[in-house]
Amino acid sequence: MRWSLLRIPAFRALWVGRLLSWVVGGLAPLALVFAAVDLGADATQLGLVVAARAVPNVVLVLVGGALADRLPRRLVATASSVVSAASLVAAGVLLLTGSETLVTLAVAAALTGAAAAFFGPASSAMLRDVLVEPLVRDGTVLARISMNVGLIVGTALGGALVGVAGTGSALLVGAGLSVAAALAFARVPRSVTGASGSGSLLHDLGSGIGFVARSPWLRATMALAFVHQLSFAGGVQVIGPLVADESFGRVLWGFAGAVQTLGLVVGAVWAGRLRGRLRLAVACLATSALVLPLVLLAGAHVDQPEVLDAPYVDPLHWAFWLCLGLFMSSVGLELFTVPLDVAIQTLVPRAYLGRVFGALTLATLAGIPVGELVVGPLADQFGTPGALLGLAGLIAVVAVGVAVSPRVRRIDAPAVLSADERVGHGPSGQQPSDQR
Repeated sequence: MRWSLLRIPAFRALWVGRLLSWVVGGLAPLALVFAAVDLGADATQLGLVVAARAVPNVVLVLVGGALADRLPRRLVATASSVVSAASLVAAGVLLLTGSETLVTLAVAAALTGAAAAFFGPASSAMLRDVLVEPLVRDGTVLARISMNVGLIVGTALGGALVGVAGTGSALLVGAGLSVAAALAFARVPRSVTGASGSGSLLHDLGSGIGFVARSPWLRATMALAFVHQLSFAGGVQVIGPLVADESFGRVLWGFAGAVQTLGLVVGAVWAGRLRGRLRLAVACLATSALVLPLVLLAGAHVDQPEVLDAPYVDPLHWAFWLCLGLFMSSVGLELFTVPLDVAIQTLVPRAYLGRVFGALTLATLAGIPVGELVVGPLADQFGTPGALLGLAGLIAVVAVGVAVSPRVRRIDAPAVLSADERVGHGPSGQQPSDQR
């Protein structure tokens, strides 16, 4: 990992813009949720406000990827930050003047979600535009660190601002940070982010989906990302708080969440220090670290007075081991994500980068609601420990299956890829079929 990359003006502008955007990504959802609570939202209405942000993000992310490949990525990233700033300003002002309603708040949430759908693919693909290939690996690590640190800082800052200054002021701070991000993206030289799209937007969408469909290693790793998010959302985010309430309490659960986010930063740094020695196939196995917190949650649930006769294990012991398990699962996630991002940056033709990152984002986001929806029926059918152990088995089986896939293992064999294939053309100059 080379922090000296920040001396490159174009990369520094991109890195700062991404950092500020991810701070907003941690701050804005929290402030919007508490703003809805302040407006008297019940559980259903609160869910609709949350969904108003999430749905446009999922629905539009492929379009965002296609536009990132058609238009200058600098322009797409800048425009998305401006839209986010405008929506947060409107929501903040309406809250401070007492004119906000749940409907207008949901509209603001939808606009921020739509902006995120365009920002993500454009800013990820822009990395390849501002760095030469030998620097892409270190640049990817620094980009992941900026994302994780930004989310941590944004969530903490959002909580502090909401508690001290109120939701309206918190949203205005988010708007200011979005403006700063837009200014940072605008400093990326125009010459390094030229447009590359041709034909209609619909054609570009189809060709991007076709590229992923013809790429076995992309399909496999995106499936793994989907299953990981499904298992994490269902097992940790839904069942985790219920087990905590029955065992070691909410305070320790919140502390466990903080330890988990720390693991994301540590994992990204560790992946950077490995400097290419971590093969993609081996990195896929690292996602199976999610088995640890899922099994521990199952154990903590079984170790309850109404389930297991005394004596019981001290709940504090479960909290300690669960913190360790969540930390290791986050480290494992980053050990998978960093090599995957590097593989995409270096092996996918530059003209397809936005669409591929859009597809990866879609696979990741789609796993969250699926996991949240299926875990309840699974727990009703097989019991809470059975559901947790089932999710643990699912992620372990998929991780091993993807890791041993010849198509994924082949990505780790540089000799397999000719120079022409690496830049996106077949041996005779045709457009890539990417049959790796």
